[in-house]
Amino acid sequence: MLFDRDNQWRFTTIAKKRRQAAPLEGEDSLIADAMNLHPELDSLWELGELSATPQEVNGTVVNPFIHTALHVLIEKQLANESPPEVVDALKALLQRGVDRHETVHAIASVYAELYFTTFRRGQSFEETTYVELLKQLAAPSE
Repeated sequence: MLFDRDNQWRFTTIAKKRRQAAPLEGEDSLIADAMNLHPELDSLWELGELSATPQEVNGTVVNPFIHTALHVLIEKQLANESPPEVVDALKALLQRGVDRHETVHAIASVYAELYFTTFRRGQSFEETTYVELLKQLAAPSE
């Protein structure tokens, strides 16, 4: 799972390679791309394990690891068109004039809310609920 301890260390290693301009491939490259979208988090990757704890950045509390992992997860869903509704939500928000980065944030917010709510309850992630929430996100606002 993308949110586990092994990936926390992997992310800090990727951040270091990214700073050194080392070549990255596959999912590591996708993670680096997500990091590039948030240069305000760069110094936090040097904190190692603490990069997976909430930190105040520009007046907002953010967990750098979770935020970046969510970016990667949504980008993978979009690339795989799985579920297809994630692409529909992206297109709908883009057509409304929301920029792509904020669109990914909106989709990630839906995913995160559902994922962490079900996780805290000891339940499995509900793909059908996620699909319904994506449909709501894509629906025209009235």
